[in-house]
Amino acid sequence: MYKEKIKNALTISLLCAIFGALQMYWFLPDGLSCIDAKSGVIEAIFKFMGIQFLVIFFILLLKSSFKLYIIAVSLCIFWFFINKNEFTYRYACWSTFSSSDILYYSLKNSTVPIITCLTVLILSIYFYKSKSKNLH
Repeated sequence: MYKEKIKNALTISLLCAIFGALQMYWFLPDGLSCIDAKSGVIEAIFKFMGIQFLVIFFILLLKSSFKLYIIAVSLCIFWFFINKNEFTYRYACWSTFSSSDILYYSLKNSTVPIITCLTVLILSIYFYKSKSKNLH
């Protein structure tokens, strides 16, 4: 039973990381970070999705009937934070954006990628859970 819970947590965490990476790639403007003028989108994806993977994994190990709701809200907030952060350090820092412009642009352009990826992720999790229940 415990092995099954860890296997499910790893699988769902991996799914979340994959959809998080897709969402980031969809949103992020192309270009180098103005912090070091070297790191690109792929480095940002690995950095943030590693953190996300661990957080989601530990949330899934909790005993709560609200885990999926907690995950959905957490991902929505985290993905928006990532998008705003990466927009700030990948695009806005090379130009003259105000803080409100950065927030507006990030919110406006994050909405479709976040909602789309989150919807497909939740459907994938439900499909995975129903499939794994049918196997046992």
